[in-house]
Amino acid sequence: MTASDNGLEGFGVFPDELLLEVFQFLPIETLLTCENVCKHWRKLARDTALWRRFVIVYSGKPGQSEVSEKNLEIIRSHGKLIFRLKLQYLYSYQEIESILEKCSNLISIELVMCRLGKEFEEYINRWPNLKKINLKNSLVLTNDDVVINYDHFQQLNFLALSDFGLSPVNCNTLLHCPYLNHILIEKIKNLSSDFVKELIMSKQETLITFHIYGGDSIDDNSLQLLSQCSMLKDLAIIRCENLTDKGLISLVNLRNIEHLQFWNNTNFSELVLLHTMSSPNLKTLESLSLSRIRNISPTIVDVISEYYKNLKFLAVYQCPRIINTDYEKQLKSKFRNIDVVLY
Repeated sequence: MTASDNGLEGFGVFPDELLLEVFQFLPIETLLTCENVCKHWRKLARDTALWRRFVIVYSGKPGQSEVSEKNLEIIRSHGKLIFRLKLQYLYSYQEIESILEKCSNLISIELVMCRLGKEFEEYINRWPNLKKINLKNSLVLTNDDVVINYDHFQQLNFLALSDFGLSPVNCNTLLHCPYLNHILIEKIKNLSSDFVKELIMSKQETLITFHIYGGDSIDDNSLQLLSQCSMLKDLAIIRCENLTDKGLISLVNLRNIEHLQFWNNTNFSELVLLHTMSSPNLKTLESLSLSRIRNISPTIVDVISEYYKNLKFLAVYQCPRIINTDYEKQLKSKFRNIDVVLY
């Protein structure tokens, strides 16, 4: 098959740079078709810049087999051109390795709802140029912790972990990842508060996303340090029992925050909650979760409903002064175009 056979000979007058500009808007299926037009197009369609934008997903979940089989064939035939790979619902670590080994140039590895072996901590070092590591909701097949030295990945900017992969043995390696600005470790327990403070200070000028389990790892000083992160857009603290009004009030200094989650607290007073939630800097929030916060009151929610014009999601899950009250019945009318979670 040639270009002239398809009436495409006119494209020969266009420079390669222009053709590549056109190709960058094509879905992967069309790009693969372009490879079969002629040798020249095959070369252009295999330009690495075009392939860097694709995330190839392979899933072992029933009902997704047709798409996954097509993507598996792409992995087999174009492994060196795959830069972003997402594997999900795979419960055989040998199968995971057999797929990964076909992709030698990965910059993003996502293993979601997968089961990993202890060997993964060394195996992942095959890709030193990784920018993204996502192990959300995955499990380790043995009782041994997976100890990854994250400073091996000097380009890393996104790290999301399940309840393993970060411990006193390797946590300090995060301090030596200069571009790491998205940190999601909300299932990692028992980190020292000193380490968390040092981590926040090391990323204070660049941190964009920070999700952490909290508990004894987070205190008011930590929250004050986070409030000084000028680029912070997404903050989540799942267990914030140790935080008090002193830390909460510092949130008024966040200037670029878009997503905020605080769960589990009985210390925050209604007065300081009201003052904080009334801050102009927080009124631009797109999502807000104040679940299991004892002193969230109807007055505070009224402020949110009146002034938070960008809000698309609100969770006041199990807030005792809201649920099972007459006020709860009014919430749907107050937030007609917003997803509100109460239970």
